[in-house]
Parts: sequence; C-alpha cells; structure tokens
Amino acid sequence: MPGYSYIVAIHGLLGLIALVTFWSAAFLKKGSPKHRGIGKLFLLAMAGIVVSGIPLVIEFAFFRQKLAIALFLTFLLPLTAQACWTAWRAVTDKRDWKNLVARPGWKLAQYLPALLAVPVIWVGVRTGQLVFVGFALIPLLTAWRMHRFAKDGPQQGNWHVVMHYQAMLGAGIATHVAFLSIGMRPVWAWLATHTQIPGVLIEVFPWFAPVIVATAAGVWLGKKYNRKPPSRRLRASMPQPE
Repeated sequence: MPGYSYIVAIHGLLGLIALVTFWSAAFLKKGSPKHRGIGKLFLLAMAGIVVSGIPLVIEFAFFRQKLAIALFLTFLLPLTAQACWTAWRAVTDKRDWKNLVARPGWKLAQYLPALLAVPVIWVGVRTGQLVFVGFALIPLLTAWRMHRFAKDGPQQGNWHVVMHYQAMLGAGIATHVAFLSIGMRPVWAWLATHTQIPGVLIEVFPWFAPVIVATAAGVWLGKKYNRKPPSRRLRASMPQPE
C-alpha cells in the first residue's frame, strides 16, 4: 500500500507517546492539573493510534491477504477505542450517570467490540490461536458489566473514579501489548533461537502479561477506591458521631 511505511512510523511514534504519558499520568497525583493534562495527551495519542490502525487493517486484508490478522486488528481497534471513550466520559459525565449511558457512544462502545469478538473466537478456536480466544472474552465481560451499570446504576458515589481507572487500565493493556509484541519482537526472536523457553510461552507472553499486570493493578486500586457503601442496616448499627 502506498505510504505504508510512513503510516507504520506514525503509528509507532504515537504508541511511544502513549506509553510515556500513561506512566507519567500514573505517577502524578490523581485529579491534579498535571494528571489531567498528561491524561488528555495520552487519550489523544490513543485516538491517533486507532485512526492510524485502519490503514494497517487494509494492508493486511487486501495487500498481504492475511485475513485472520486483519480480523484481529479490526477487533482490537474498537476495543481500544472503547477503553479510551469510557475513561474520558467517566470523568466528563461524573455528575450524571444517566446522561452517560444514554449517549450513542455508550451503546457503540458496549456492543461493537462484543459483536466483533464472536468471529474472532470462531477463528481462534478453528486455528488454535489462544490469543484470539483470550482477548475476545474481554469485551464480552465488559459488555455485561456495562449492561449492569446502565440497568442498576452506580453502586458507590465515586463510580466515575472506578470506571475511569478501570478503563485506563484497559487502554494501558493495549499500549503495552503493542510495545511488547511489536517493539520487543527482536528480543522474543532471540529468546526463541538461543534459549529453551517453550515457543508458545514466548508467543503469548507479550499479549497476556499486560492483562495479568493490569488485573493485579485493578485489584489493588479496587481496595482503595472500589468499595461499596455499607447497607442501611449496617449503617444503622454503626456508632454515630456525637
């Protein structure tokens, strides 16, 4: 495809910006002006990654005739966009969750990745691609959680904080998967050639290691932020301040 190398370079540069800004925002005080500013830069870089990823799909689908890879990339782009959109809207609509779930973007973010997950699972099962199947389960779980949120509403006052960091972890997974699977490809090739590490482990590590780390980070952050308020009966039995 004409200009493909330039698109790849832009895609990679945006990925580097996203990687740096992700960790910069992570270490800044949450809610501070610097945190918000760096976070906006991260989301803008991620939006650029999604847009610049479209030509990559076209390249693999029509020029290289690698339809399975093209399908998986097609699936990953809205999955990444889902995380970024949710992270952004969680804080901009924090005063009105009903307005959030009424937005067309909510339904699009909820259903499009889940629908694309179905053919990805089918191809993954037929070809034995564990990465396809494993990642396709993520938007199905997310769609169910979004449905429950829209139906039952938030369960705690800081729901926007919880939704924001969970979505940002999802966007972080996309950033680190790209870095590990593409940026560190020479490292994995060297390990496959010069070590006794099983090939399947080398293959899946760049994809599932970020998921495992993000899950652990989500559990840690959940202990700090994602606490449901005590029930009315429990609150009534608690000693009240004088």
